[in-house]
Amino acid sequence: MNMLLRFFIMVSLLKQQLKHQSTSGTISLETLTAPTVRHYRVLPHDMGFRDHLPNYRYLSFIELNVTRWVMARCHQKGIKPLNWVIAMQEMIYLKQIKFLDKMTLSSVVAGWDHKYVYFEHRFFVKNQLMGVGMTKFVFTDDTGMRTPEVLDMTGEQLTDVINTWNNHQVAVKSTKSA
Repeated sequence: MNMLLRFFIMVSLLKQQLKHQSTSGTISLETLTAPTVRHYRVLPHDMGFRDHLPNYRYLSFIELNVTRWVMARCHQKGIKPLNWVIAMQEMIYLKQIKFLDKMTLSSVVAGWDHKYVYFEHRFFVKNQLMGVGMTKFVFTDDTGMRTPEVLDMTGEQLTDVINTWNNHQVAVKSTKSA
């Protein structure tokens, strides 16, 4: 329930903020790749039974940041907000995040291709890196799937990390079960 409340509060505040900003029609590369940084306090509803932030909660915080980024970019572009669907997600947990820790999540566009947008997420507590995540997703709207070009992401901007990650996904999908 806590995450749902955070979502509605974030969306409401963002909508108020965006009312005062004009739309430009085009989005610069600097704006597309500017980090979305949010601060969160780890509350009782976030906790797992082992006294730390459980794996699934990291993914929920990522969803908040990506939703914020998508809503802001759609507003800037002057289009109806897009939906987004996760195609692949991965987390690397470095240290445990504990109850009442003030966590900072920095999410940044790592690249895109003709179908997907890739985000990198970094979780910090007191400036110490606690976890790193990657998310690959597609845009959708009422008409179906949309390419990243809808937000001025043209061509391909892929890194070695993204290419390696995609190759790993292909290998996993092609592995036959025993």
